[in-house]
Amino acid sequence: MDQSPHPPTAADKKALVETASSSATGKKKVLLVGATGFLGAKILRNLALDASVSVVAMSRKSAPSGESADVEWVRGDMMDPASLDRALQDVDVVVSSANGYMKGSIETDFQGNKNLVEAAARASVGRFVFLSIVSCETASEVPHFHAKKVAEDLITASGVPYVFVRAPAFLDQSSDYIAEAVKAGRFYAVGDKTTKWSYVLTDDLSSDLAKAATFPGNEINNQTIDIGWRDGPKSQQEIADIMSEIMKRRLTVWVVPWLIFRLLARPARLFSELGYDLMQMFLFFKKGGFVSNISKQERFFGSAPTSRDAITRWAKSHQLIS
Repeated sequence: MDQSPHPPTAADKKALVETASSSATGKKKVLLVGATGFLGAKILRNLALDASVSVVAMSRKSAPSGESADVEWVRGDMMDPASLDRALQDVDVVVSSANGYMKGSIETDFQGNKNLVEAAARASVGRFVFLSIVSCETASEVPHFHAKKVAEDLITASGVPYVFVRAPAFLDQSSDYIAEAVKAGRFYAVGDKTTKWSYVLTDDLSSDLAKAATFPGNEINNQTIDIGWRDGPKSQQEIADIMSEIMKRRLTVWVVPWLIFRLLARPARLFSELGYDLMQMFLFFKKGGFVSNISKQERFFGSAPTSRDAITRWAKSHQLIS
């Protein structure tokens, strides 16, 4: 049998170069896709605080003003494969929190993610941290949930080591309608007061995504990790009650019944892709299966926050309590 060594492949040579580079700088190069979004900006701040990584942020435009000098900005567009190849040069880890559905089109969530996965495979990145959604495999009727499952399958098939961080419902949003209603003494509930689903505060989710990128070794690779609260899913009445207790001010819960969403879903599809998507998402919540299993979250990221802790921090951030 021939025992002579085989000549190194292109992938072997790239790995040797990256190992030498990492040894020289002592830093892992992390590319963040979706860095200018509401959640992406928070992930970026977490990564920038980590001295063990060299952070590269991807944007379709130039770097935002006032950004940290510790972050390198590159131009890239998920719908432009060539720009992704340039952005991914010498990258060890890619983190993607990008989405298109909130911007009026879901095409980025399908074709854009496909382009990014293929570019990551060509670049032989060592880890792909992908922001996904809890229970997305059971929600084919919700377009942006289904898009996450399609992307997960593409990443798995690509052979790139991955971490799927699956988020539940966001407690907070860039335009925080919950906070605005609470300031007026109201809590707007979707569907009913009793159905429970899982939540996350985006400050916590962004921290977990950054931890997934920088987690040492390979133990975290090829893991699917649900994010949630230690005390489990909550009904909207329970959320309102916790807010009332924290603020020492009783909130009135106003419910938009499920019937409204069922009646509006079909006509919404004719006028608004985003509107239809949101209607379908709320109707999926009604099934009661939008629930996180946080065992891996606590294994890799530490103890999950309680609902009261997360809601207290949310309330402070909006000056609802001192």
